[in-house]
Amino acid sequence: MLENPIFLIATATLAAGVPVGIWIYFIFSEKLKSKKTVVLVFLLGCLTAPALLGIQYLWDFFPQFNLQAFIENSISDQNKMFIASFILFGAMEEIIKMAVIVKVDKHTLLINTFNDAIRYSIASALGFSFIENIYYLYQFYQSIGTGELIGMYIFRSIFTTAAHMIFSGIFGYFYGASKFSIDLRKQQEISGKKNYIENIIAKLFNIPKSQAAQQKILLKGLFIAVGIHAIHNYLLQFNKTAPVMIFDVLGYLYLQYLLKRKAGHLILATDISEVKKTTLAKKDEEVVLELISMWFKEKKYVDVIHICERLLERDPDNKVVKLFKAQAIDKLDDKDVYKKIISSVIKTKEDVNEKDKNIMEKYIRENKTPPQEKNKKAEEEAEDAEKRKSKENEMNKYTQGDSFRI
Repeated sequence: MLENPIFLIATATLAAGVPVGIWIYFIFSEKLKSKKTVVLVFLLGCLTAPALLGIQYLWDFFPQFNLQAFIENSISDQNKMFIASFILFGAMEEIIKMAVIVKVDKHTLLINTFNDAIRYSIASALGFSFIENIYYLYQFYQSIGTGELIGMYIFRSIFTTAAHMIFSGIFGYFYGASKFSIDLRKQQEISGKKNYIENIIAKLFNIPKSQAAQQKILLKGLFIAVGIHAIHNYLLQFNKTAPVMIFDVLGYLYLQYLLKRKAGHLILATDISEVKKTTLAKKDEEVVLELISMWFKEKKYVDVIHICERLLERDPDNKVVKLFKAQAIDKLDDKDVYKKIISSVIKTKEDVNEKDKNIMEKYIRENKTPPQEKNKKAEEEAEDAEKRKSKENEMNKYTQGDSFRI
């Protein structure tokens, strides 16, 4: 019975399913759109592993497309050949796992926040890892000892599965960012950041800069995910177990950081029919956004949060302002008590003091006033001061000490 293929596959499936179930519960404890959608993404992720094996199987029939053979025949140095192979398969795995998210997102509008992109990418990665673990358990069941098999099972359940989550989660974050590239690009322009790579992509492929910005973010995410994937596999190849564990733990902590960031919870994909019209003039908005950018650069994050709150009262669906506010909250020191309470306490203009309420209005008023009016106002203020002084001198004639001389 222990050698029955069906029994072995069933046992391997059950064993591989235990850690995946724990990871899914741990990662998806917060309520998402639908549990059915999570299951759908997970099941589609399960298909990515056979799809990858299918591509490698086709290479035997079409050797001219066999990239692995090309690498082996072109690179003589074994170390460099390993690195090239890891990059190749890392890229193939990440692209095929992300294809699941892109496909489902197009049909269901799955991704509405950065965190959605991370979590669903992790669900796809867990599907891939689930099938991969079944394959390894089935493949090595009879060829290695029980102790080695248990060790492999524990290592793959914890660290290898976590690694797949890290790779796909990071790529997913950048996919989410690419969906909101218009808002991010506008924020960067206000902040004075130059986008040289974006301009090169736009000219090279003859596409609009907005589309080039989206492609730049996607490529950046792919390069980072593949790079981390290649490093992980390289360490495994040379049995660097301790560095792999440390590497995976650090990557997982980074994913948790991304999930907890305030900016990650922003809902930027809004139904255009539900967008509320702004009551703020375009010129005034530009002035205030410049002020927000200036304070952000000067690390005046509390001031940025306050002015963003005031601006969102006038323009509640301004995505760029929401980004500035969320990023300012993220930039505050974690030990700062203000950071812990700001998102729940500061909601309306009644929650800030009078000085803070008037910051934006004062700045707009000063910047809207033409120079001639400013000079006229200054002259009027000087005349008023002279009149007050004259009145005070006149009053002195009739006063002496604290008594009136009538």
